Amino acid sequence: MSGFYTVAGLLLGVVGANILKRFLPMVPEVFILIVTGIGLSFVPILKGTSLEPEFFMLVFIAPLMFIDGQKQSFNTIRSKFRGILLMSVVLAVVTVGAVGVTANGIEGQWTLPLALALAAIVTPTDALAVESLTRDRDMPAGVEDALSLESLFNDATGLVLLDLALSVLTKGTFSLANGIGHFLFVAIGGILIGGLGGLGLVMLRYKLNRMGNNPEIITIPISLLTPFLIYLLAEHFGTSGILAVVATGIEHNWEANRLRLTSTNVQLATKVIWTVITDVLNDGVFLFLGLSLPSIWQDIRQLGWGSTLNLVGLSVFIYGVMFVVRYVWSVTNRDIHRVFWPQQSKSQNRFNARIFAISGVHGSMTLALAFSLPKTLGGQPFPYRNEIIILTTLVILISMLVSAVILPVILPKKVDAYTADEVDHVRNKMVDFAILQMRATIDDHMIRELLTDQLQSQKNSEVTSNRHNLSNNFYLLFDETKSLIDAFIHSATVTANYSSQSINRYDRLVNRLLVEQHRFKFKHRLKHLEKEVIWHTKNGVFTQRQRRSFRDHRLRTDTDYAAKVQNWQATRQDLLRLNQAVIKEADQYLDEVLRARLVQQHSDNNYIYMVQKTIDRFFEGIQHEYQPEMQPIDADYYVRAFQYEYDFIQRGIDQGFITKAVASKLYTEINQAQLLRIQIN
Repeated sequence: MSGFYTVAGLLLGVVGANILKRFLPMVPEVFILIVTGIGLSFVPILKGTSLEPEFFMLVFIAPLMFIDGQKQSFNTIRSKFRGILLMSVVLAVVTVGAVGVTANGIEGQWTLPLALALAAIVTPTDALAVESLTRDRDMPAGVEDALSLESLFNDATGLVLLDLALSVLTKGTFSLANGIGHFLFVAIGGILIGGLGGLGLVMLRYKLNRMGNNPEIITIPISLLTPFLIYLLAEHFGTSGILAVVATGIEHNWEANRLRLTSTNVQLATKVIWTVITDVLNDGVFLFLGLSLPSIWQDIRQLGWGSTLNLVGLSVFIYGVMFVVRYVWSVTNRDIHRVFWPQQSKSQNRFNARIFAISGVHGSMTLALAFSLPKTLGGQPFPYRNEIIILTTLVILISMLVSAVILPVILPKKVDAYTADEVDHVRNKMVDFAILQMRATIDDHMIRELLTDQLQSQKNSEVTSNRHNLSNNFYLLFDETKSLIDAFIHSATVTANYSSQSINRYDRLVNRLLVEQHRFKFKHRLKHLEKEVIWHTKNGVFTQRQRRSFRDHRLRTDTDYAAKVQNWQATRQDLLRLNQAVIKEADQYLDEVLRARLVQQHSDNNYIYMVQKTIDRFFEGIQHEYQPEMQPIDADYYVRAFQYEYDFIQRGIDQGFITKAVASKLYTEINQAQLLRIQIN
């Protein structure tokens, strides 16, 4: 059960952190997640939870690398292969060498293989952390691409180099030829296993998608299991599981291109599921980092403050060495320039190199490597294991803090193609336009209002006009509509077609249900409820059967009441016909108000909808349909409504009052709404 509690705690942490970041928009998300993780570590069930490397690599890193691989195509990897090799392998090896020699020189009691093991641990970078720290900043496209591809492959390099360093520590000897051979076996073997295994799974899913009904029942579970199966298979044969799942992810990118517009339901469902899983795992990575910090703090307390300060100084020096190596490597290497930021001036090259160096943030993968160090080596405690874990943690925190402070200063603020208010403004007008067009073609009042409710739900209900203005507009329009109804029921057309008894009765209902009830204060309603309770209690009438029995008895014994009921039944049909005429008149008036608002380019029209709903409740009261049975809406109505929305956007693009960026977002929303309605129907 401990595993279940850990997963449940992480999920609660993800939810809590995402709620918290809404109230702290200026704080980088990664720090909110880490602090949340620290908070979770004090929960009794999760207390003492530490990062288990094997579990972490399989459950978190493998699926995340799989998804990152799917974002890259064969063409991208082939065209940028030289740059990827230089950054993910050569730069990683150079960094390990520089950091290892530095650590060995400063900590003389550390052997060179031990220092190289530390260097291999702190070498992998975390592009996800950089993305979180620079979410509102405009990162140069070439640098962003370079960081993403470097992070995709240098995890495997760090793992292999750490394995080599541990091998030297164990055996006491090192063979360059054996080291290179081992590196090639692990790397190429992982790629081959991932490529071949991924190809087999892709072909299986492709065939299943092309044949039979409901292929998603089989293919989506296969997709979810793929990264775990490939990772375990590669690790079983002693090769790189990370490179294997990356290779498989690239294969799945090819699958999406092959499927094109076929099996759309499978592709959309798979994308949605993986998007949610990826977001949760991304957040879980940093939560795990926070969960691990209290146990590291205990190690610091046991080590003593003097030794800890020495480690702080060493971690700062190590970070400085890695920064210099990354900067010099990226500013002087013409191949990197040619692949990632070609045809740039010298000043721009230096700027890109600085960004690349500062963005060498280290994350949970680095900490996982540190925790993967064995506790014993040759039957003896692993030398300086706690110190290496503390150093690793300090390097991670330093890299995050430096990036969080410097990158927002030197990077320009990201300029969005549109604001949320702009999208809401256009969306509201688009929905109102479609509603008007559809209301003009539907005669059935109930269907018309149900469809209006459904289309209104596309609006962002949280974004409204000023509430004071909304209230003023509502009461003004409500009074105007009530006056319209009064004038209509006393017009010559109505008096010529309906009895005076029906008109007078309807007039009283208007004042009782539409006006007085609207103006009743709470205490008046409470007093009315009190009278109702007393009457029902006094007469012992509570259930519907009792009400029918009481009514039948009164009809037999009370002649005045029976006469009133008979008179009411005689005029009811006339009253209902009048009610339908009033409905038509009120709807036409409110639709004209909305049409005029749209002509004037107003989008804050929610008060019209609120008046319509209030009037509808009155009409339902006349018909004694306070909870009318929901009628199914013909799918064709939705198709036509969405087409009107498409037409509105296209007309807006042609006339220049809707930008292509806003149009693209709204097109996506309409597509999703249309897909949802198709699935429901």
